[in-house]
Amino acid sequence: MQCVLVGGCRPVCFAARNTRTRRAQRLPEIDGELASLLQSRIREVGRALSQVRGETEEVRQRKMDRMAAVHQREERVRHAADLHVIEVYRERCKAEGITTMLSQAITATHTLYATLATAEFFEFVLKNPFNVPQTVTIECDDPELSIIVKAEEWRYFKDLTKTSTPLEAEMFHLKGSGSAPQLYLRPKESVHIPLKYQTFLSGLSWPSKAIFRAEDGQPLAICQVRVEPTPHVVDQTFRFYQPELNFLKKAIRLPPAAASRAGAAHDRHGHASLHVRCSDPSVICHASSAAPGEPQDIYLKVPGAPSPQIKKFFITVDPWLASPAQIWQVYVHYLQRLDVSCVCGTRSWHSLVLRGTQTIRKVQCYTSHPLDLQVDPGEVFALPALAVQDIRLGVRLLRSGASFRYVTAVDVDTRQLVAAWLLSITCRQPVVSRAFEIRVPVGEGRGSTKKLSFTNPYSSSREFRLCSDHPDLLQFKEEHFQVEGGESYSIGLRFAPSQSPGTQEILIFINDVEEKNEETYCIRVVYR
Repeated sequence: MQCVLVGGCRPVCFAARNTRTRRAQRLPEIDGELASLLQSRIREVGRALSQVRGETEEVRQRKMDRMAAVHQREERVRHAADLHVIEVYRERCKAEGITTMLSQAITATHTLYATLATAEFFEFVLKNPFNVPQTVTIECDDPELSIIVKAEEWRYFKDLTKTSTPLEAEMFHLKGSGSAPQLYLRPKESVHIPLKYQTFLSGLSWPSKAIFRAEDGQPLAICQVRVEPTPHVVDQTFRFYQPELNFLKKAIRLPPAAASRAGAAHDRHGHASLHVRCSDPSVICHASSAAPGEPQDIYLKVPGAPSPQIKKFFITVDPWLASPAQIWQVYVHYLQRLDVSCVCGTRSWHSLVLRGTQTIRKVQCYTSHPLDLQVDPGEVFALPALAVQDIRLGVRLLRSGASFRYVTAVDVDTRQLVAAWLLSITCRQPVVSRAFEIRVPVGEGRGSTKKLSFTNPYSSSREFRLCSDHPDLLQFKEEHFQVEGGESYSIGLRFAPSQSPGTQEILIFINDVEEKNEETYCIRVVYR
């Protein structure tokens, strides 16, 4: 059987010669709701009756006949009640069934293969089947499906898709902002309705409908759109780390060449402007106009969220809001903030509180800079349910200044993020106990070796460890050594070769076994 669907008309069907025969089914077999309402039950066959010892065959037969008569009477009452339920149910569902069949007859279905932020344009043929004029109101149940009411936008999409159907200016009438568009149809008149589907949600799709209602409010035609998502291309990915419950305010600067590649349009004064749109309505995103040859900024303002939540959204750079020139993927990681103050070369220990979830988990902690941060426990450990686990964090930086580091706790079984911390570290310079100046010749391929004397200030034997803030320029003959009380030790230094003259200051940290700083030497290396 073949059907031709036209908006506002019933389907015209062409039946084949061969006929199909289908067996009629009982209503309870095809309707589960009705079956649950019925009181009838299948009569049990062959029910065993216990025979009472001493009863004669005639008495037993009389009792069985009396019981069968009682069962038949009860069954007739149940069947009568079921017939009444079926009659009431059919009357209630008759109007709904007729409405559903009529709705299917006037529904035309389109399948769109949509891509993120790309507008899909199509036209729907609407016909007035009545002999009187009608004012049709168009309603869309999904904001991603809309009617193109502006003639300029309609002409742009027709030129873009090379559609040769007629275009009528000022065809739609809007009573106010946000109201449904209306159009006037003469008797038996057919028009092309321009529709646009554009989604800014990745990976999500559901059927959308555009309902064309007559003056009496009844649907004249229904356009149903089924969406099949297709993969999109991400041009750039940005990842930001932000303390929890704090707004993220960020400006992304595009150089002039990159702005032109991103599809920047120019006004009559020559100023470049980008049209940007964000997939998350809670994110404020806009672009500033720039003079020719100047960089252009895209501003973001993202609301805060609790840790360890990750907010993901897309930014489309699109001058026409039809097909994006670029798609940017932005991740915002919200972390618990911890302010740490330390001294260069000294390891300081801090405490992190990890709270358990509803179930027991196997958790392991990871750091963004393993050379600067040390966690205890460093291996996999069990996190009890609804309990608090104390994690010791050791921080040792070799250079002064302010910096950020990250610590995460991950479930090793599910690979799920359990907690995350943002460390705001302020590192201070240590007190320099001795200063030296060493001259290193330039151009020697093997480098230079020097020695410095160190005296143990304690009366007992101690073990010391060495490290420097420039391990790429200076290496030690022995990174840890032991000296008796009051005795001296020669620290062997090896400087990496240099091909150009200059000056560099290198700090040598002499620490104890607990990474506490004992002394700090400052070496001024002169390459000449």
